[in-house]
Amino acid sequence: MHQLGLTGMVIALAFGLLAAWRTRLGRSIGSTALASLAVAFLLAAYASHAWSYAYQALVAILAAVAFWTSPSYLSGGVEEAWPKRHQAAYFALLGVFVASLFALGEHWSLLALWVAVEATTLSSVALVGLRPGAHPFEAAWKYLMLAGMGGLIALAGVILIDAGSSVTAAAGAIMLLVGFGAKAGLAPLHTWLPDAHAQAPAPISALLSGAELAGILLVLRGGLHEAQSVLHGVAWPDDLLIALGLLSLVVGVGAMAGQRNLKRLLAYSSIEHMGVIALGMGFGGIGLLGALLHVITHGLAKSQCFFASGAIQTRYGTVDQERIGRLHEGMPLGSGGLLLGLAALAGVPPLGPFFSEWLVAAGGLANRGTVIPAIVMVALLALGFVAIAYRTPRLWYQTGTSRLRLAPEGVIEAAPTVLLSVLLVLSGFAVPWLLQWPLPR
Repeated sequence: MHQLGLTGMVIALAFGLLAAWRTRLGRSIGSTALASLAVAFLLAAYASHAWSYAYQALVAILAAVAFWTSPSYLSGGVEEAWPKRHQAAYFALLGVFVASLFALGEHWSLLALWVAVEATTLSSVALVGLRPGAHPFEAAWKYLMLAGMGGLIALAGVILIDAGSSVTAAAGAIMLLVGFGAKAGLAPLHTWLPDAHAQAPAPISALLSGAELAGILLVLRGGLHEAQSVLHGVAWPDDLLIALGLLSLVVGVGAMAGQRNLKRLLAYSSIEHMGVIALGMGFGGIGLLGALLHVITHGLAKSQCFFASGAIQTRYGTVDQERIGRLHEGMPLGSGGLLLGLAALAGVPPLGPFFSEWLVAAGGLANRGTVIPAIVMVALLALGFVAIAYRTPRLWYQTGTSRLRLAPEGVIEAAPTVLLSVLLVLSGFAVPWLLQWPLPR
């Protein structure tokens, strides 16, 4: 096990339990949040010359921001605060969730990674359904049914691949695509994702979309690589991955323009971008490099938007775009971070997601057999840009109808937005350095 992964898992569990204990006693977890930020930067500085380390560093940063922003979100703002026992359970589960995310970046056996994936599923399901009310429970139940079914199918695939014969490896590859594809939000088994995001606490949505979905795709790629080694390098698993990626792009982009709920809009954007990552993995070569880079750039951009949505819900009591207006007046720094994140998700240069998407498209155009899927991908991404440009500007220019908390936006409250904004901008300029990292097997 990597030292980074083990350190991150232990720290996540420790922070989660400490925060739960202090919350149960009615004490602030401010010192815990500050410590988590410091540790996150140490973990990020340790990461070098390996994509799995980069993924774990992303998890460390997003987890630190989640610990930082969770107390404000759980306090309710203009809504009712969570009960203390629910807050304590939230932090304990958050520690388990983050620890399992660190495990996804490890070079374990496929069966051990399946266990890690199941740990992320169970802990995130509990976090989605923890908020009081019927709708969160319904969303968590739907998530559990589809992701649980996907887990069983993926387990069968793991067993068949480990059997070692060409026939069982072929069947196992298909089962991995179906099982892990459902957990990663790839269409057509994506239907749990919009509901889960709409009801999950915003910090959990940020981790789920920014780290968990892409981490599961990394595990899927490793499993398909094992299956292809048994099948002597056949290409059809990559073709199926390309097909699922295109379908996810169609579904995600097609649904974005009709979403009034900001978090549901971001959820469908996640389906779109998981499709981009799947396409890059299917294209291979420089497309794979773009997919790995997109794991990081999309993770920063999407988590930025979800953390901003949590701040909006705390202040306005809603994430309905038709009820929120003149966002720059109530949240000058937060709205700026949200605008930057949405621009990155739309593929605006020179932000990181533009370059990673460009590399994925270049990987598809480099091979004669994948030119058409690459062209279709570019066209769909252009439509995704139009959808975001159509839905989101009204957050700034229209007059809202929701209640606005009178307290001004504080520096401490805006600090995570500033941090993620800086990292998101740097991700574009860091592309030449990241391209020097060797590709994983």
